[in-house]
Amino acid sequence: MSVEQKVIEEVYGGDVRRFKADFAEMDLHAVHWNDLIVDATTLPHLKDIGQILIKINLGYLPPADVMLPFEPYLRAMIQSYWNGQIAEDDFYDQVEGHVKLIRNADMKHNTYLEYDESIYRNYYANFAMYGYAVRERVSRFLGYEPQLKHSLIAELWMRDIMSNDTYKMPAVATDDDARAITLIKYREILLEHGQGVASQSSLIGML
Repeated sequence: MSVEQKVIEEVYGGDVRRFKADFAEMDLHAVHWNDLIVDATTLPHLKDIGQILIKINLGYLPPADVMLPFEPYLRAMIQSYWNGQIAEDDFYDQVEGHVKLIRNADMKHNTYLEYDESIYRNYYANFAMYGYAVRERVSRFLGYEPQLKHSLIAELWMRDIMSNDTYKMPAVATDDDARAITLIKYREILLEHGQGVASQSSLIGML
């Protein structure tokens, strides 16, 4: 099996059309060929365990294109730990540090210091439909009502999820809630202390 075929099988589940579409579009979310090769060839039997560690520390799994450059290294860390090459405390410290890199990559689109006024106009213009429900939900899991400059993108994103007629959010916290809370808390620290501090800030873990 060629490397290309292995990538199609391991990463795209055999979907040749989706594989070709990713490379044809080459947009902001397109993955890099080298990352696909590494993902498909680096300890693939540890992929599920690596993703479990990400979810435990982060509270959710970011989109695949966010995790792709980082997750294979996590598998190598797991293998080293199992082989006795990394002490337990060091292993968990390194896992946390590496998951922070994944979190930071997922927050990259939310690091503008000020949002364009058009985003605020969109927020208020479409508030009635899901705005109250989203704000109540976010505040409940945060434990307080956030400032809009911190929660704007998280709330708009949660509205899109709630607008899906085929999905009803449960009363308990979900992965989507964890990502929304992460977006808010990261932005709070970003605006108060700067990106360096935000990038080293604590992970929220499972809600």
